[in-house]
Amino acid sequence: MSLKTPKKTEVQTPTVQIIQSDALHALATIPDQTVHLTFTSPPYYNARDYAHYPDYETYLETIVAVVREIHRVTAEGRFFVLNTSPIIVQRQHRHDQSRRYAIPYDLHPRICAVGFDFIDDILWVKPTPASKNRNAGFQQHRQPLTYKANPVAEYLMVYRKRTNRLIDWNLRQYPRECRDASRVEMTVERENVWYIPPAHDPVHPAVFPIELARRIVALYSFIGDTVLDPFAGAGTVGCAALELQRNAILIERDPNYCRRARERIAEVQFRMP
Repeated sequence: MSLKTPKKTEVQTPTVQIIQSDALHALATIPDQTVHLTFTSPPYYNARDYAHYPDYETYLETIVAVVREIHRVTAEGRFFVLNTSPIIVQRQHRHDQSRRYAIPYDLHPRICAVGFDFIDDILWVKPTPASKNRNAGFQQHRQPLTYKANPVAEYLMVYRKRTNRLIDWNLRQYPRECRDASRVEMTVERENVWYIPPAHDPVHPAVFPIELARRIVALYSFIGDTVLDPFAGAGTVGCAALELQRNAILIERDPNYCRRARERIAEVQFRMP
């Protein structure tokens, strides 16, 4: 499907649509092949107060149902970037064992089965103080079998909607003016390890750093494109999209997070010329 992208002189002021809704319900209202990039971080399995599922398989099935809708709304050959990491569900009692779930690895084959091709894995590395200390017991006793590494990285799994067409075909859908205006001028590591400090927000407990969102939006979309985040939280992806002259669709079911996203989007709009 060939998507018409306006020339640089025709690009209108970007818009951000914030939908307070369950992700699946809201995604069903988006027409086929109208999204150019999805960047999102789904709720972690039973790791925070806002994410409770009866079991791990139900969690995976829930996320994959959203991925199917993302696939439907994604234009041919365009990108889906998923931020996840293995998580630990803490033990309830001293005699129990904590459980660690390899979310990126368990989701990966399911995402490919939906119709996405795997392109890249990027490690987002945070400073050591930002990680949970799992190493205290080992450091005290130094006993074999007790070592547990402190997690400082999350995974950015980059997928492209399956197509027989090469990337050049996607590039040719845009006039030269738009391609030139969308050139990536920001500094990005050559390697697949990105060192970016985490962010904090007074309302949402787990927000993207704006720098992370800026990079993904700049690297995988063009000016005037539509960027989707179906688990939008406090709206960081929308802020980055707006700054970079992309449109955004943000879906978030929590009314407090929606209010926070609107506040942040308004702040960006106020700063824009």
